Amino acid sequence: MKKKIFSLMGLLLYSIIFTQTSHNQTNLITSANPFTTAAKLTDTDGDGITDDLDRDDDNDGIPDALECPGQFYWTGPLTFSVTDNKVATGTINGIAYTYTSSQPLQTTAGVYNYGVFPSSYGVPNNNPTIKNIQATTNTLTFSSPMTDPVLVFASIGSGVAYVPIIFSNPIEIIWSSGGNTLVVNSPTQITGHEGYVILRIPGVHTSVSFNYTVAENWANFTFGATVPLPCDADGDGIPNDLDLDSDNDGCLDAAEGDENVTSSQLVAAAGTATVGSGSIAPNKNICADASCIDSQGVPILVNTSGAADIGSDQGQGLGTSQNISACSSCYKPGITTGTSLDTKMGITALGRAGTDNLDNWPMIRKGGWMALEAKTKGFVLNRVPFDSSGNPVGISSLNFIEGMAVYDTTNNCLKIYTTTDSGATYGWRCLNIQTCPDN
Repeated sequence: MKKKIFSLMGLLLYSIIFTQTSHNQTNLITSANPFTTAAKLTDTDGDGITDDLDRDDDNDGIPDALECPGQFYWTGPLTFSVTDNKVATGTINGIAYTYTSSQPLQTTAGVYNYGVFPSSYGVPNNNPTIKNIQATTNTLTFSSPMTDPVLVFASIGSGVAYVPIIFSNPIEIIWSSGGNTLVVNSPTQITGHEGYVILRIPGVHTSVSFNYTVAENWANFTFGATVPLPCDADGDGIPNDLDLDSDNDGCLDAAEGDENVTSSQLVAAAGTATVGSGSIAPNKNICADASCIDSQGVPILVNTSGAADIGSDQGQGLGTSQNISACSSCYKPGITTGTSLDTKMGITALGRAGTDNLDNWPMIRKGGWMALEAKTKGFVLNRVPFDSSGNPVGISSLNFIEGMAVYDTTNNCLKIYTTTDSGATYGWRCLNIQTCPDN
């Protein structure tokens, strides 16, 4: 008998990576991670592609699937409704789902012609699986959004029958039986002529559906999905795929990726993309509108033949974007040429100030406004807590002056009131890394 199989898998890091485990019928697949469901309803980088369809939500050139990998799980045991024979329910790693068909459901003990699919994909052969014998409309609904679900169809059509399947969203083919057995008619339709295919529905979805338009002997259905994992390297409350400085080291992810993006190629970020609290980096990325991205939202600059591309592929790798110790930073050497200026004000605990002292201190310490020195005493800035809005408690905003410095006892860092956008806005910036600013 001819049978069709519908198997849903959540997918992928950036390119497909399949890793077998010792768990029965389980294949762990690295995939993009939405981190928070609310974020996926917006267009964080303002490039015109909403986050649920955007492969690079913050336009740093590093695909979301690399910045926030998730974990793939196959479905647990199915439970068939006792009141409605068109409904089955279950969980995927504790996340509930509901499968609904427009026609009554039946079961079989496994997937027809299971061995056709390459073992590396880990397609499960569960008992029982859903059996469908009619043309149907099928919908799978998740209680929490899942990323890049994958459907696996087997024995679509026959040697004498061509069977179309229409999807609710655009698809991408991962693997197929080839030849004329499987034809892609449009971004949302395939036609099988005894065809086998594994396909992906890109994006973050709470439900996916497909219409099996012609009845055959029977069809099986099983699936899995990718479950989000926490991905906030610097703990600032912004997931890495939305954070312009994922490790809070003051170096932008776009420049820390593994391709040749330079500071001159960065632009002011659009939308709500930000470096997050604590970073001293400006809110910059590679692209601020639809003119400089591909159809999937990845900046052209780091795609094949882009000006910064070195891998001849889409996007760039993580590089050191999540590794604070590898931040590209330095200390600039002091300037020793030209006229040396005396430091005319100083406080010393060593008893050597004044013109009657051979050290001629503090004038001997050149180039400063003020010199402080001691061997057993330290210089302590005002120590104040900071509130949730990022301002020091007890100091009126009317008294904020550019260059004012305090020690933030809430976030444990030295902070300076300054600007990172040439004076358009000011705020308290944490200074916790070495760097080499040019202006």
